[in-house]
Amino acid sequence: MSSPLAGRRAIVTGGARGMGRAHGIALSAAGASVVLIDIDREELTATADELRSAGADVSAIAGDITTRPAAEAIIDQAAAALGGLDILVHNAGLMYSMTGLADTDDDDFRRLFAVNVDAPLFLTRAALPLLRASKHGRVIFISSQWGQVPDGHSYGYMASKAAQLGLMKTMAKELAADHILVNAIAPGAVMTRMVPEAYYEAERSAIPLGRLAEPGEIAAVVAFLASDAASFMTGQTVAVNGGACIVGI
Repeated sequence: MSSPLAGRRAIVTGGARGMGRAHGIALSAAGASVVLIDIDREELTATADELRSAGADVSAIAGDITTRPAAEAIIDQAAAALGGLDILVHNAGLMYSMTGLADTDDDDFRRLFAVNVDAPLFLTRAALPLLRASKHGRVIFISSQWGQVPDGHSYGYMASKAAQLGLMKTMAKELAADHILVNAIAPGAVMTRMVPEAYYEAERSAIPLGRLAEPGEIAAVVAFLASDAASFMTGQTVAVNGGACIVGI
């Protein structure tokens, strides 16, 4: 069985459930050692135990990544557990609110920027010496189709996901000289708790393929971007949305 990521070391934020859990499964199945990070200690521990029982080399670190000191401490702890770092997956996120401009809550707006923009900045900056020391440095953002084509609600989510793509491209341009590849995935609607069941039908009807994505379908692209098969890609946003953003649909 091929192990394209054998010997590589990965961090996945928001790793307790949903897409983060799927990324951990995909990366470990490809041969990587993985540290899952999440603020939900109980569910994180259960997920890590589940993956280890299936033979994965997985560790777990519980913590909040939205302050610089906490993010730096988590990178230090993860690097110690892994013996270095090759792959950093920025997956942690918060649910959108569906509220309009007049009802946008200031604290909620700032919290979304803290998770979607501040945390990736803090974590990547702290991990930079480790990624520079790697021969296979990868930074992968899990953004959103709404970061590319925003809808008219959930201002904190839309704006922070767009800012996240700007952060990705800026990092990609600077870090290319270090052979660190920085890319993003822009999923559409995915079958996780980030899409409340009440919205499923509306989301499904807007997708040409007629269904929501499974988390594993996003994770497969993470594993690709982490591998040597993507060695000439940087600064790119890969749309995985079932055709939802096809112009003219």
